Amino acid sequence: MTKRDDDGDRRRALTELDSTLLVEAAAGTGKTSLLAGRVVMLLAGGAAPRSIAAITFTELAAGELRQRIAHYLDALLSGTVPDELRLCIPSKLKAAQRRSLEKASELLDELTCSTIHGFCHDLLRTYSVEAAIDPGAEILDRDQADFIFDA
Repeated sequence: MTKRDDDGDRRRALTELDSTLLVEAAAGTGKTSLLAGRVVMLLAGGAAPRSIAAITFTELAAGELRQRIAHYLDALLSGTVPDELRLCIPSKLKAAQRRSLEKASELLDELTCSTIHGFCHDLLRTYSVEAAIDPGAEILDRDQADFIFDA
């Protein structure tokens, strides 16, 4: 694994799971990998997938994030530590982490991995009565919103 200047910050993001952190970096620097690693470390620590919300800005990023989480989970359960996680798992999982990840892998579809718009839409759909909105309301894409605004 190549040593980077920000390895300390990356390790902190992967291990300080009770802290709220802001990760700000240029495109292509590994933010998605870091967020996926943080989610996997939460799962390894025993967090239930349904208790985690990983929120991104685009549908593409949300899809990539979900895939990367699944990839890391599969790799760890097969005995391989992805390079991105070697800062916090140098060689192999501890027994308790393995048990937690095995349990989480069965419930991974309960993990929320979405855009901020999608997350808010899900909340409003779930609590539509309380929010006094139509439970069938949908998010408009940019073209639809522009058309309605212009009309």
